[in-house]
Amino acid sequence: MTIFQIECFLAVAEHLNFARASRQLNVSQPAITRQIHTLEEELGTQLFIRSTRMVRLTENGRIFQSDAQLMVNTARRSIQRFASQDESKIIDFHIGCANPLHMELLSNTLEQMKDIYPMLHPKVLILPETHFPDALKREALDVTVGFHAPGVKDSLHYKELCRPRFACLFRDTLPLSQKKQVTANDLNDYAIILYDPGVISPTVYNGQWEFAKNKKPSQLYYCETTENALLLADAGYGVALLPDIRLPAYQHLTKRTLCNNDIYSFGLYYKSYRNKPYLRDFIRILHGDESTFQT
Repeated sequence: MTIFQIECFLAVAEHLNFARASRQLNVSQPAITRQIHTLEEELGTQLFIRSTRMVRLTENGRIFQSDAQLMVNTARRSIQRFASQDESKIIDFHIGCANPLHMELLSNTLEQMKDIYPMLHPKVLILPETHFPDALKREALDVTVGFHAPGVKDSLHYKELCRPRFACLFRDTLPLSQKKQVTANDLNDYAIILYDPGVISPTVYNGQWEFAKNKKPSQLYYCETTENALLLADAGYGVALLPDIRLPAYQHLTKRTLCNNDIYSFGLYYKSYRNKPYLRDFIRILHGDESTFQT
């Protein structure tokens, strides 16, 4: 006697119709008939009275119906119990990211991680880089993706992924578009679009500020996201100064390298991968994927 045989019996007993029972179980009607016949042989009794016009339970069929339902319920509880044990193996993996555009950098790595750790459940949280250290120390995050901050305490580890420079992005109608490279002096006549200091690494903000510190307040536009900065640049408000990491192309925006500016370290912060082999593999795979960080 199998659970499938019992499920076939219960479906026919419910509908008193073999065709409807087969549709409910998504199996052929002859298969249902065979299962019922085998079950009757094993029990040594007839469960249904069949005719061309009707199907009804025998007296023994009605007696067996309650036993059959109990057996199926018991089997389902057992399946759920062991399924719950499998659910306990789910690996919650929390990744901090300040810039939604940087999430694209994780795609190839997470695809490989899915094959290595089928129960891995990544969750990418968008929050300011200034919040990263505390979240890592509290283990609210496993790893963060962002810029190196020299002031971060030694309790956290850092793995560099790439070393970008600043790029200038501006409307293609500006005279700057005729230049192959842009210098600090070239920016004297333009408003500057930069990150808000509350959302970006102090290292990056200080680098932006070197080009913006002599501007009037009316010539500075602070943005919380890269998309916001690119929107203002596309609308002609000024020149956006942004780290050159996978910046999206806009139809009317020109991108130029900013000469004589520092190189910034972009990478991963984490507290420890002890007892977290998935974190170690995530760092290893992402660090080895050089094509991801080509600008």
